[in-house]
This record gives sequence, structure tokens and C-alpha cells, in this order.
Amino acid sequence: MGSNSRIVIAGGGRVGFRVAQFFKQRGSEVTIIEKDPDQLHAEESDGITVVGGDATNPAVLSSALADDTTVIGALTDSDSTNLAVCLAAKTFRPDIRTTARITNADADEYEQLVDEVVFPERASVKTAVNALSGSDVRTFEEVTGEMEVFDIRVAVDSTVAEQRLADVDLPEGSLVISGAGGERTATSETRLEAGERYIVATDPDAADSVISAFQGK
Repeated sequence: MGSNSRIVIAGGGRVGFRVAQFFKQRGSEVTIIEKDPDQLHAEESDGITVVGGDATNPAVLSSALADDTTVIGALTDSDSTNLAVCLAAKTFRPDIRTTARITNADADEYEQLVDEVVFPERASVKTAVNALSGSDVRTFEEVTGEMEVFDIRVAVDSTVAEQRLADVDLPEGSLVISGAGGERTATSETRLEAGERYIVATDPDAADSVISAFQGK
């Protein structure tokens, strides 16, 4: 998922709001659907688009989904609401990636209906971010502090594909740590091979530029 993607999050609670902030910092366009008006002011002031209302209402949900929305995360505290939101989103945008927060321990049945399930007991912000991001960009959940470390795949059509690190103009505050497959330390002669994965560390301000360079979006 590229850094300029559009994301909708249903549920503006603590996790939902922090996930929205995370993606906003990466350069994504983020919309939160939240029916509790007491939570709207802080979110609006953070530059995140807010749609007030019940995400299970088709009119509310469709108004939040843009033509180029790529992902929806249903992160409310209700399993049934989250499942309903994801299924409804698929009717409006058949290609959208869906992620649902599910409390039911037996989640196999849900995994057949949504693309990814997030369990509350493991639902840190970075866990939810990874679920929404898909497999091409995975943030290391164990890393604390402001720095981001992620495992990222080089897209075939990216500007860095098949380039040596010495010839790639990555933003200040970013560092490619490992070579392909994480088996060796990256050097200036490391070639970024299309389809291979690399471990990259970045300052928060550089993350969106790095993801765009590697993902070709």
C-alpha cells in the first residue's frame, strides 16, 4: 500500500484515532467515521477528515468512501458492527481491502469474510497498521520510540528497483539496514532487486517518501 493511499477507519476510539494519525504521518489521506460527537473535535484539529454518523448506515459509509479508497479498517468495540462495515464496504468498493477488529476467539469464520482480523488483546497501533497495510510493508511492532523500522518489498515499477544504494536518493533520516531477505548488511553496492524485501529504518517525517520510492506509488 503506497503512502498516498486513501484509508477509511470506522471507530474513532483510542486505537482507531492513533492508527489514523500513523497513516496521516505517512502521507495517506485518512477519513474516520465516528458517531460519538464528543470525539470529533480533537480528530478534526489533527487534519484527519471526520464523517459523523453510524458506519453501518449505508449513506454514511458511502459518503466516506472515495473512488480511490483502498482500505477500510473497522476498529469499533463491536464485532457485529465491524463485520457489517467491512461487508458493506465491499458492496460499494469490491476491490477494497478490509480489516476488522474481532473479540471472538474463534475467528476462522470471520477470516473467510474479511481480508484480515485484528484481535483486541494484540491490537497495538502497529498491529492494526500492519493489518491495514497488507504484506508489502510491515512495521516492526517491537520497536519503541519515534523511529520506524519496517520490512518492505521493492515493487517492479518503483524508482529504486534494480538500483544500487549508492545511486538511490533516499530522504535524509532513512537507512536501508539489510540486503535482500535480511541475510546480510546493506552497503552502498547493495542492489535493490524488484520483488525482494529489505529492512529500512526511518525518521517519521521520511517514512512516506521511503514507502513511495519502494512501492512505486
